[in-house]
Amino acid sequence: MIIQCTKKLLDKLAQVKKDLVLTERNDADPDNFYAWHANLVSINRRKAIIFMNNLTRYTIVLYRPKAKDTSKVEESLKEGIKAAFAAEGIKESVIEKYLQKSGDCRFSKTANRSIVANLNEVCRQVSWFEEYLDENKVIQDNISLKMGRFFLNYEGEYNYPNEQLFRALCKMIGSRQDEWNDILEVENYQLKIKLDLEKFDIWRRILIPAGYTFADLHQVIQIVFGWFGYHLHEFYVKDKSDASVAGSGVVRIRIVDGCDPGVCDYLEPDKYTVLTDTKTKLKDIFEETKECFYSYDFGDGWEHIITLEKVSKEVGFSPVLLERKGKRPPEDVGGEGGFETYMEIISNENDPQYTFMTQWAKETEERECSIEQINLRLKR
Repeated sequence: MIIQCTKKLLDKLAQVKKDLVLTERNDADPDNFYAWHANLVSINRRKAIIFMNNLTRYTIVLYRPKAKDTSKVEESLKEGIKAAFAAEGIKESVIEKYLQKSGDCRFSKTANRSIVANLNEVCRQVSWFEEYLDENKVIQDNISLKMGRFFLNYEGEYNYPNEQLFRALCKMIGSRQDEWNDILEVENYQLKIKLDLEKFDIWRRILIPAGYTFADLHQVIQIVFGWFGYHLHEFYVKDKSDASVAGSGVVRIRIVDGCDPGVCDYLEPDKYTVLTDTKTKLKDIFEETKECFYSYDFGDGWEHIITLEKVSKEVGFSPVLLERKGKRPPEDVGGEGGFETYMEIISNENDPQYTFMTQWAKETEERECSIEQINLRLKR
């Protein structure tokens, strides 16, 4: 393994300067898969070391690295690789083989301008996901997952870094580059997400990786229900006083919008645990409970009951809509009562408000999309 460092990082790693190897890697170098470019940057006024794989441009981030992390940066990178690859669902045996084939770590200066330009672009893009940074962790596997799904230009062809990584790992173990089942074993949750309405049966069934965050789940719910994302949202978990009654009990965990700086103004952390959706993974909650709730639009109060139906090992690493029933209420219809009135009006062409209501609903109701179209959006 070769770590090719910028001058800024080499100055920080003064102890490795005397051991630098000479290398002039180019974009076509077959060993690029085992070489990483690295830079020292500031994110949110905090130091971070960003590693970019030369071949795939997959990213590993060490945030607020301690002295021990920089004194043995090669070990920190290997730990980062283990954490990020595992979060992607890559089999442990494949991760170990990659590290074994990488060999002993050596350091060098950066290579040609093309790869350095890619590194600079990756460093710039990492800053876009600073709300996902976990202050309590050095290895930021959440950022690796986000960056891995960021569409990049590879010499005129656009692709995802995580898919480039999967292809390279398949090639490494001698499999076809599209045989991802040879390298992946992703833990997926099958979730049923049901609108909590007394008179209407509206729900979506999805498959989603357990390593995704609740911020990701928020985006998935918005897409599969066709919500417009105009309003505030949060997730919460209840202590049930009666397990036979869905939704009974008091709130014990609130998972709030990590991108909203004013979200803490109305919270009472002495009454419940407060988490942020950008830093809380699905497995952090669903390993303890099979049910949580999602609230969207605090005015209309659309409550969604999220039930964990089963856990499976799948090749898939993107959310998938499996089934659905019912069309969601129009945005800003006035909550459950307003929705009932709306349904009564549009079911009666003689109602004096029928024309107005049907025209208004065209701007606020769920758009017609096939399951295939929705799954394409989920992949992106």
